[in-house]
Amino acid sequence: MPVTPGANRDPMKDVKAAALAAFLAFALAGCSSDLVVAEGTPSDLTEVVQTAMDEIQEAMPSRAGCLQGVTVTHDRELGRRAEYRPDAGTVVLRVPATAADLAFSLAHEVAHHLEVSCPGHEEMRPAFLVAQGFDVEQPWFEGDSWAATPSEQYATAVAQLVTGHSDRQRRLMISDEALLVVERWAAGDATGLSPMGSDG
Repeated sequence: MPVTPGANRDPMKDVKAAALAAFLAFALAGCSSDLVVAEGTPSDLTEVVQTAMDEIQEAMPSRAGCLQGVTVTHDRELGRRAEYRPDAGTVVLRVPATAADLAFSLAHEVAHHLEVSCPGHEEMRPAFLVAQGFDVEQPWFEGDSWAATPSEQYATAVAQLVTGHSDRQRRLMISDEALLVVERWAAGDATGLSPMGSDG
């Protein structure tokens, strides 16, 4: 069922909903990721974000520190499903959407946050490139299309690792080897992070 913030809201429940949203935002702000849910985010969307962030932290135990400074907000008029705004460290989710799609989009955009917030991120990239069939020298943020850009394939791999399923709206193949690279990096395991076929 799509999460439509504010839809069919009972006016008598506004105070309780506001209190719940404030409580959840406070609880999230105090968690290890220091996640901030933007003021005015409806309680139903806040709950989806909280659950998704718990799953992200569980899937990426050694990268919790890199999740600091993320703010999540929403926009009904956004021209894409979601986007990451690095200057503000903000993930914007388009609503309405299903909880499953919102969770996948959030994990995908948080992966982009990790690209700029995790000092050791670049060490993982060569192995991921090779596992996805790229040349090891392929520029990470460049590609002939969105789907052919390593950065986007990596973010999709992170979302797939976190949610346990592939993207329901885009057909983008992530190899088992690439998923393993991301999983090991997320766990802080350097095993297999050297490009396959290299001497290192």
